Amino acid sequence: MMPSRLTQCFHHRVRLRPAARRFRGVTELRIVDDDWLVQEIEKDVGVSLRNIRTDHIALLAFDQIRSYLADPKREFDGLRHGFLNLRVQIYLRGDKLVIEPYGRPARSPKAKAPAANTPEKKSE
Repeated sequence: MMPSRLTQCFHHRVRLRPAARRFRGVTELRIVDDDWLVQEIEKDVGVSLRNIRTDHIALLAFDQIRSYLADPKREFDGLRHGFLNLRVQIYLRGDKLVIEPYGRPARSPKAKAPAANTPEKKSE
């Protein structure tokens, strides 16, 4: 995403898509759709987000952010709200934060069926 576009989101409260996944040890906990504060936007570095509930800090490069969408329905409190659609998955493991690429699972290739009207080759 373009840095110039994100500068308009400074101090917005955003929810992440996909939402951050939480773990205690090896056990995955239920997903909590936390608000993250857009704390800093550095032109050549990226965006710094702070989880308002847990205080985790995530530094995302601009190419890790797909898009920003406003959430005007939540702006009743005088604060700006929105969504950040990410290209990465954030994992919260205790006091640690891990960022991994997020992609759809690869599809298994389908076996090609022989065409119905194709004559079979005879082996000699």
